[in-house]
Amino acid sequence: MNNPKVSVIVTSYNDAKLLPKCLNALLEQTLKDIEIIGVNDASADNTLEVLQKYAQKDSRVKFIDNPKNIGLAGSRNRGLEKAAAPFVMFCDADDYYEPTMCQDMYTAITESAADLAVSEIRVTYQAHADMKASDDNYYSLKYHGLQPVSADIIYNTDLSSTNKIFRKSMLDQYQLEFPEGKRFEDAYFCSAYFCASQTVFFLNKQLYNYVRHAGSIMSQTWSKETTNDHAIDHLYIAFMLYDFLEKHQLLEKYNNLYWQYFAAFEDFALRNSKSQTRIREVKTLAKQFLQSHSASFNQAQPNDQEAIRRLSSGRFYFSTTRLKRFLIKLLPTYRLTTENIQRLHTLETKHQHLVEQIEKLRQN
Repeated sequence: MNNPKVSVIVTSYNDAKLLPKCLNALLEQTLKDIEIIGVNDASADNTLEVLQKYAQKDSRVKFIDNPKNIGLAGSRNRGLEKAAAPFVMFCDADDYYEPTMCQDMYTAITESAADLAVSEIRVTYQAHADMKASDDNYYSLKYHGLQPVSADIIYNTDLSSTNKIFRKSMLDQYQLEFPEGKRFEDAYFCSAYFCASQTVFFLNKQLYNYVRHAGSIMSQTWSKETTNDHAIDHLYIAFMLYDFLEKHQLLEKYNNLYWQYFAAFEDFALRNSKSQTRIREVKTLAKQFLQSHSASFNQAQPNDQEAIRRLSSGRFYFSTTRLKRFLIKLLPTYRLTTENIQRLHTLETKHQHLVEQIEKLRQN
């Protein structure tokens, strides 16, 4: 395709069995003017052969074969280098799009002239079903339609890259890439893009299907194996976000938001670190960063300052999140109550959306 409207980047590492479902869903999109860029990250299975087969079958499919494994962030960056369309979307090889996703997202961002469009995510569970309540809260959209970007909107919207459509021109303008060599790359990429944006369109449809697998990166994060101890990368992501905001003169506007994120990212790193040695490393790095960025930190909200000081202190770290997960697993009543609260919140948001739509019809 010479002039695609959307480039969809699909990264795959040893996903040969799941990749066909992902690619079929893309080829069956109602928006036909797309290019599909499959990136094989030096897989040990026949992922490359699958991509070659689909590329021979449909000219819209292109592929990149990484000579060595460079990770999800690097693979997405290689895809971005090859993307020819004015808009970019991402899909993981073990997930899949609803048939209208590309069309709906393209229409949303072009007709609204927004910098970014966001859809809802449907999560299905082959593992970690205990995460449903938190997933429902995290991935449900709290806003709808065209909105001016604000700190509250950014902080209350998920940081997944796969349920969003991005303007390639903005990615180029801000030289924005995924942080290679680090996990949790979406947190940096999406928060940075959000902060550079002026407007966002929220599309209240579940268009992206996210499948929680036992062997996923997040599964490795939550496992007890110290060989997969990458939680500290969340702290490095926070450092990189500061540099991005400072470089593009966005820090003054989003200083409070930044320290909110810093508290959340440090908390994540501490909660999921798998040894006391790594926990001490996280705290040491955090304290060093606070000392070298004290002017910015001192302008943060007092509650965020207090939270960060507590997290970075040498005192014993107690995770309320782990306690909640423990209760959800072991106490059915608590779990049911939590799920019902999340469902009620989602229903309230949709009800408010419906009321506003009815009011607009009355005014017309």
